[in-house]
Amino acid sequence: MIFRLFLLELRSIRSDGRLLALVAVALSILLLSVWIGAESQRVVTEGRTAAMETSRQQWESIDRLSAHGVGHYGSYVYKPNSPLSTLDSGVMPFTGKVVRVEAHVQNPPSHSDAASWSSLVRLGAFDAGTILAHLLPLILAFTAFSSVARDRETGLLRVLVAQGVPLRSVLWGKSLAYWFLSLLLVGALIIAHIALGQASGEPLTTDIKTRLMLFGASHSLHLLIVVLLSVWISARVSDSRSALMILMIAWLVTTVVLPRVTAELSSQIFPLRSQITFEDDMKEDRAKGLDGHNPRDERRDEVRQQVLEEYGVEEVRQLPVNIGGILMQKDEEYGNQVWDEHFGRRHDTVRKQIGVVQAISFLDPFLAARGLSMAFAGTDQFHDAQFQRQSENYRRDLIKALNDLDAKAGKREANGRWRREKIDYSEIADFQFEPQTVDFALKHRWPEIAALLTWLIASLALLHWGTRRIPIVGTGR
Repeated sequence: MIFRLFLLELRSIRSDGRLLALVAVALSILLLSVWIGAESQRVVTEGRTAAMETSRQQWESIDRLSAHGVGHYGSYVYKPNSPLSTLDSGVMPFTGKVVRVEAHVQNPPSHSDAASWSSLVRLGAFDAGTILAHLLPLILAFTAFSSVARDRETGLLRVLVAQGVPLRSVLWGKSLAYWFLSLLLVGALIIAHIALGQASGEPLTTDIKTRLMLFGASHSLHLLIVVLLSVWISARVSDSRSALMILMIAWLVTTVVLPRVTAELSSQIFPLRSQITFEDDMKEDRAKGLDGHNPRDERRDEVRQQVLEEYGVEEVRQLPVNIGGILMQKDEEYGNQVWDEHFGRRHDTVRKQIGVVQAISFLDPFLAARGLSMAFAGTDQFHDAQFQRQSENYRRDLIKALNDLDAKAGKREANGRWRREKIDYSEIADFQFEPQTVDFALKHRWPEIAALLTWLIASLALLHWGTRRIPIVGTGR
């Protein structure tokens, strides 16, 4: 019975020219967003590749500069795009893409895309994830409402019930029909993404396939929840105007008001220090430690004495190594402790803010779907933090290698002076980002998964058992 009603509703959709036009517009917007995202990613990838080549050429052209001087000269690492960022850009436009790696300082990422956006673009990113989460629920809510209101006002709903068709089955048929419509849109989106990726030569790995499947599944479940609730509300409220107003208010609250209130609430509960205060506090703590450039520093003298005792000599000129490189590395190690303390607190605060959003997602399925969309696309805060962590690890390894070269790449002359050897810096490897697997996303986003499943179960239960007092005759137009 439900399957027949499902087919009946599909035939009704096919005969409704206005609805088909609306679906065609939604499909066109989705496909356009994927194409624009792919083109933008291609341009960004080309720019990133050119910048990496320039940085490498500059690095290899260094001559007559000590290893420690090269550490101050520094280099740059560049954030690679996620293969699914064309579907959902997430927080990537608002976070830096370039990190300067140099001695004695941990720099935060800079050069975000949003910094160059116009005021109109800042109204929202034009990507498929935003369209699926914002626009498509509105379209489905409106079309589901129109279907229920039409059948009630034309008397078809009363005729079906009079012929012994359970009202629950009628609502199930409508819900499945409109959910099937949304599945077609999501499926077309994923196929278009795969086609564009294959055309550009991007590999379709197992991890990407899994991410695509989970990306589509999370949006599909969210849209199913929207359809179920829209059908139930449209049927439960006999006055068509009131039902439509309730749906519009619900869409506005869940997709516009509550997300912004949640963001503000999380920042108030767990505030982040301003960038100026953050940097000043780090400089203050950094100044309390070993300063490799200050020969009067007591801790420097302590390290010098330890090195002399280690090599069993009495004077620096007798050391078989350059003590400057050793002092610089000790300075770096202390600085790393300072960075870990301050950046660690900042990352903990961000995680707590995300925790507030995850808790409120049990009140708003949009927040759950949005978080999962970014996570499976690899563009959420957790994935961005991995780039920062890996770039900092690269910086530390790079500076340690340079300090070790400064300490050992040379020889002690008879007069006690240290003569440095010429170093081929081209042998130092570039930064290689290691992308996270989908398990990483699932590990950090299980609250959103639980919230979305909770909403799904509640919506299914409401439509299945909440049809007893639903009126089959309308009270208003």
